[in-house]
Amino acid sequence: MFLKKLFGFGKDYTHYLEKGDKYLADERFADARNAYVEALEKLEASGRADISGADAIQRKIAHTGNMLGRLNLTEAEHAISSGDGKKAGEHLNIIMELADDPTLREKAERLQKELGSGSPGESQIEEALDCSSCGGNEVEHENEDEDQQGMEAGIAGADRVALYFHTLPGDLPDRYAAMGEEFARGCLYNLEGNGEEALRVFENLAANAENDILDYEKAIIHFHYGDSGKCEELLLKAIDINPANPLCRIGLVQLYSESGRVREALQVVERMIEADLEPDQARMMQGELYALLDDELNAIESFSKLLDSPRYAREAAERIVPLLQRQGRTEEAAFLAKKFARRR
Repeated sequence: MFLKKLFGFGKDYTHYLEKGDKYLADERFADARNAYVEALEKLEASGRADISGADAIQRKIAHTGNMLGRLNLTEAEHAISSGDGKKAGEHLNIIMELADDPTLREKAERLQKELGSGSPGESQIEEALDCSSCGGNEVEHENEDEDQQGMEAGIAGADRVALYFHTLPGDLPDRYAAMGEEFARGCLYNLEGNGEEALRVFENLAANAENDILDYEKAIIHFHYGDSGKCEELLLKAIDINPANPLCRIGLVQLYSESGRVREALQVVERMIEADLEPDQARMMQGELYALLDDELNAIESFSKLLDSPRYAREAAERIVPLLQRQGRTEEAAFLAKKFARRR
């Protein structure tokens, strides 16, 4: 999760709806779904929710969930063909969590039965966020209707936490899932915008042992509250504990760039590339940082190295085209624009 994703608390639902539409147009389905979920929550909390407006957002949430389901089905089938049943099980569980398309779910269920395996940490997430503990031990439901509402809230919370975990890079989905029930609850608090309660949970857990994941999660909360000094301290500590955690370095890049320390951000990105930590993502950030410095030649060079990347090729091309046009290299710009125009 990029640090800049924490900006925007206090915006009304239209802000998140527009953000979701933009992500959807860019085929960033996980980000789009998160934005739509936020939009629905903001709309319902505003007291201005109308049935048609809420239904429209629900349809968008369902659509992005199905798109994520299709992507994960492809990944699951690839994992099965590669003999990696564990990874396949993870992707199939995501389908069952997010997709409501009957065909997708039927295929996922069939493959799950064949594999007979599930994703790591799933039971921990479910137990952490079940309806019996959503409001604390001292809270009791007054009737069955409230019980049902609590259950629905717990399921929605489990989905949000599971989606967050599953979209993390590298081995972090497994590591986050293995952090336990209380950590999952802290993540849900943070996803819901309750940073104070999330920080309390993370601080309590950190009292027992140093952990790069806890320091990262605490860092982004401090960033949101405007304490960039504490944020930097925690991110540097997390990197010292585990230099291989890419999120901590990505967070540091975002912190430095937001603070105008672009040269320092570039140094962090270069170390990521050298260490082979999410190198394609690091190249994208490198290109964007060079663009901030108006260093168009180095920006083009960084983006150009991604034109064969399955994940970032189209996005890199979109960044290069206006840079080429500004340099008068119109033929090259036109060629790239045409080549990647259909890659959606």
